[in-house]
Amino acid sequence: MKITGVAMLAALAVVPLSAIGGKVTLPKEGKYAFDFCPIGHGKTLAGGDKYFVLGYELDAVIRSTPPDGPFDRMGARCYGLYKNVAGKSFEAGGCELTDLDGDKWWMDYYGAPDGTGGHYKAAWGTGKYEGITLQGEYHLDNNWGSPAKDVAFIGCNPNQGTYKLK
Repeated sequence: MKITGVAMLAALAVVPLSAIGGKVTLPKEGKYAFDFCPIGHGKTLAGGDKYFVLGYELDAVIRSTPPDGPFDRMGARCYGLYKNVAGKSFEAGGCELTDLDGDKWWMDYYGAPDGTGGHYKAAWGTGKYEGITLQGEYHLDNNWGSPAKDVAFIGCNPNQGTYKLK
């Protein structure tokens, strides 16, 4: 129940940001760094700690480092799959990221076999992100809980990479 309350507060925190709006501008290309801060939950099918699969969904807020950098204050909605079979991890998913102008780009991500992070690319975009090319990597800082039951998680995962707008 506590996680549901936290999720509702996080969702309410994002709503005022979208109401502020304004013209989002960023350089046509460059490097970026941001913290991807998700809150989410998942359903698990488990056969012990070394054999499980987790389907999850999450909402996230992006905070660029330094502030006001590329992709700062974007919101994200993601769906993914994480599994571990005898200590070998697999993760894959997709996120739709939306800026304060309502323009979007899609993150297609894949986890590293050691389960500590992964890489991603932009699959498509709308508005200023139409035709975007982007390559990035992330490191996990989530507390996934026990794989033997349904989980809720929150954290902030550092990301970095390069992008180029059309």
